[in-house]
Amino acid sequence: MRNQNTLLIPGDFPPVVSGISTYYYQIWRLLPQENNYILCPKDPGWEQFDAQAGLQTIRRRIPAGNLIRDKLLKGLLYAFWTLVLDRKYHFRKIHCGQVLSSGFTGWLMNKLFGIPYNIYVYGSETFRFGYSPLFMKYIKTFLSNAEYIVPNSQFTCNEFMALGIPPEKFKIITPGVDTGFFKPAPKDATLVEKYGLSGKTVLLTVARLDERKGHDMMIRAVADLSSQFPDLIYLIVGSGREEERLRQLTSELNVTDHVIFCGYIPDADLPKFYNLCDIFILLNRQTYDDVRLRGDYEGFGIVFLEAAACGKPVVAGDFGGVASAIENRRSGLIIDANDQSAIRQTLVSLIQNPTLREQLGQYGLERARQSFDWQIISREIMKIL
Repeated sequence: MRNQNTLLIPGDFPPVVSGISTYYYQIWRLLPQENNYILCPKDPGWEQFDAQAGLQTIRRRIPAGNLIRDKLLKGLLYAFWTLVLDRKYHFRKIHCGQVLSSGFTGWLMNKLFGIPYNIYVYGSETFRFGYSPLFMKYIKTFLSNAEYIVPNSQFTCNEFMALGIPPEKFKIITPGVDTGFFKPAPKDATLVEKYGLSGKTVLLTVARLDERKGHDMMIRAVADLSSQFPDLIYLIVGSGREEERLRQLTSELNVTDHVIFCGYIPDADLPKFYNLCDIFILLNRQTYDDVRLRGDYEGFGIVFLEAAACGKPVVAGDFGGVASAIENRRSGLIIDANDQSAIRQTLVSLIQNPTLREQLGQYGLERARQSFDWQIISREIMKIL
């Protein structure tokens, strides 16, 4: 007999650091814990995290790689462990955090036992797997049989509606932000001294160092603006596969005095970095050069909400789901991230106009508090739990 237990199989989950990981952790920590279980890999640091998180987390050895064979094995192991766990917990619903690997598990449990399932999508899946008719067939099958499909933005929703799936299956639930944790605060004096930021105009990007995040365009913009604004500093928070190339570009353009690579920063310290900046900017775009990730884009952009919750004006590229995260010309500016002239013009206008920065930041702060606090987002999940 089925009871009230549910199972979440997230794409990422802490201690993994990603927007997807943040999404599931922040929502599921606010749900009733006695009935909601989470199946995820034994990622490095999982024991310490689980000991303090207080969640119903079930860890198993599941590969975390991105190779096709890893993904296939991951899907099979998710299905196996869900079958085993269902004998004990008798799940009434399964929440699938990936359209293929855990989507297969949801579909299988539905066919075997009639258990309904939801699939969460973040954008670009049909671009990245569109080369394979077989993968696309599976994607459409898993989505068509789901009770709900949960996109993170209207842009992502449109991507999957193009597959011909009935609109009533879609329920957009955006990411959110902890407005009690991310909030305006004075600049941290220790960090100001460490990075030499006293009297400087500070630009900030918080993101993995991936092609689609647009760090290279920002470095070029800083090189273009450094003579006009000699006190300009660009902080890059994050690490990733593009770091060596970006450091080389910084050296080639002779802006090593203006660009600071801060590396990976723990979540607990991120508010301090957001509050260091005058302008938050992430020039997101679609991936083209990296064959493995071709077609990938920003499905939403939690970092825009985090910056807004700290009262900062934000600037974003005009591709992907950022229009759900930013109200253009109210909480921030959305521009062509491939147009160096537009980037330059936008930065000049913000650097020279503190009043505009204040207006954008204040509106973004109120918007984050009123519409995107995780408490609000979790109530939306409760409706389909």
